[in-house]
Amino acid sequence: MYSNKLTWVVASAVILVVALVYWPVVHANFVWIDWTDFHDRNWLREGDYWKHFIFRDFNGWTNYFRPLVVGFFTLQVRLFNTMPGPMHAVSLCLHLANTLLVGVLAWRHADAWTSRPKRLCLLGVVMLLYGLHPVLIEPVAWIGCQFELLVTMFTLLSLLASLSIRNSLARAAVLALLFFLAACTKESAVSLPLIVVAFDWLHLPPRSGTTPRASIRHLLNRNWPTYAAILLAGIAYLVLRHWALGSIVNPFPPTTSSAFARLQEVCFLYLHYWRTLAWPMSGMNPIHLVDTARFNAANLPSVLTDLASTGMILAGLILALRRRSALGVMVLAVTAALLPVLHVASMDFDPSLYHERYAMTALAIACILLPRIRPHLPDGGGARKLAAQLLGVVLLFWLAFAVANIRATLPLWANNMNLWRWVLVENPRSVDAMNNLLSAYIDARDYPQARTLIDRVQSQQLDCVNCMLNAAILAIAEQDPARASAALEIVRHSRKLTYDKDLYHLYLLATGRVLIMQGQLDDAVQVLRVAKVMAPYDPQPQLWLAMALALQGKQAEALAEGQPAIAASALTPEERTRLSAMLDAAVASGLKSARRPAQAPAKR
Repeated sequence: MYSNKLTWVVASAVILVVALVYWPVVHANFVWIDWTDFHDRNWLREGDYWKHFIFRDFNGWTNYFRPLVVGFFTLQVRLFNTMPGPMHAVSLCLHLANTLLVGVLAWRHADAWTSRPKRLCLLGVVMLLYGLHPVLIEPVAWIGCQFELLVTMFTLLSLLASLSIRNSLARAAVLALLFFLAACTKESAVSLPLIVVAFDWLHLPPRSGTTPRASIRHLLNRNWPTYAAILLAGIAYLVLRHWALGSIVNPFPPTTSSAFARLQEVCFLYLHYWRTLAWPMSGMNPIHLVDTARFNAANLPSVLTDLASTGMILAGLILALRRRSALGVMVLAVTAALLPVLHVASMDFDPSLYHERYAMTALAIACILLPRIRPHLPDGGGARKLAAQLLGVVLLFWLAFAVANIRATLPLWANNMNLWRWVLVENPRSVDAMNNLLSAYIDARDYPQARTLIDRVQSQQLDCVNCMLNAAILAIAEQDPARASAALEIVRHSRKLTYDKDLYHLYLLATGRVLIMQGQLDDAVQVLRVAKVMAPYDPQPQLWLAMALALQGKQAEALAEGQPAIAASALTPEERTRLSAMLDAAVASGLKSARRPAQAPAKR
């Protein structure tokens, strides 16, 4: 009993340390797409329109199907009234829960360590390695990454259930349910069945003299109810996905790259993620732009990368099959966890070639299996002691660097301005970074910095349609309709406007506001009505439509449009009061214009 209490004391102490290191995140603001998803769109906060977005069209997605987390986001936004602090606290709690699950599973794999103090020390080290690993800064600091946190949690729960449930039918039912929930969280859950099989292989009771083929047959005979149930859960998920989206994404889309180039890309990514797991302290950034043309040709570094990647997988396969080695199973399980992000069978949904957060589940798997890997040290007591001391020093330095990295990086994720300045330093010609930083300057009303950045975009002749749209929004804020019209004219001639629904919606909204400033109220009303229909979840078109109607003297119509729009906007009470005063002033101005007598025709 005493030893069990001591185990939980160690685990609780680690959880406390991780929470203290990450605590500044609860004071951070929304960043990146979180502003749009959790602050600006009123369907998350009120009404029943969220029921549509839970299955399709969230964030303009056409290929992603993640109803569980979209529903979870809706619950948080309604509970916390669009405040970022509590949502950040939820992300931190999910991370702490995952750290605890890693500890529980690592403890279950540490039975070979007979010394209780060493086993407790190992538990603390493994939990610290996971909880303070810098690749997890992004998913903890960015609320939108709760997809990654939850899919990792369901994977860990599946492994815990697989180890804990003895009844085959109960085990099959629980793992099938967890796989279905993981799939409804994020598409990368496709790797979960492979990870379960790898762990089942590791825990298969040894039989002397059996061949790998006989062991595989024994594995299937022992676990076929679980695998059949997971297969049925996968089919159920695909049926639900097809009902929601109307199609299932082809994992092998047409591509212009050759098979050789794709192989080199896969090997590069595979080795990069392993390097990130071992030493993540450098090169971290929200965006990683890599010229994929480099993979079309072979050179000495790329060939060595290809050989190292394929060699690791083959060695892991041989060790796992022939010796049932924990190291071999670790390599295979980590490979399975990375499979969805290696571009083996995927579409290019993201301009970045890789992201640190994609290694989260692989990191958890590696940490869980670390206790099963016991290095063969020399027999001499002095050599063993020296090796243990050196390893301890390396771990202490690694953890110290990790804590420093987390504390230095969290402020960069604290707000949009810090985030995109950081990204732009690392990627000076990234148009996405420039556009997002421009939006951050405009939102903060830092108009001089915004104008400087627009001048930089134009001087470098960068093709950034969104930057020009932001230039128009800046000109509108500065009451300069001529400059706004010039920027919108550039946007109007862009091909992107024909297929980017969100861009077109924002273009119509900006155009409507410029027409109001120019006094072309009839045209403004027509444009803003279209913008309202395109994005019924956005109160901004409705609000500016109300302003245009008020200036036309249509008091009742203006109030019917404007008052619900102001109520639905995610604004402070002071901002709502200001907008209400603007609407009242527009109504008064419209009534005054309507009462003014018509000018007599000029005499001939």
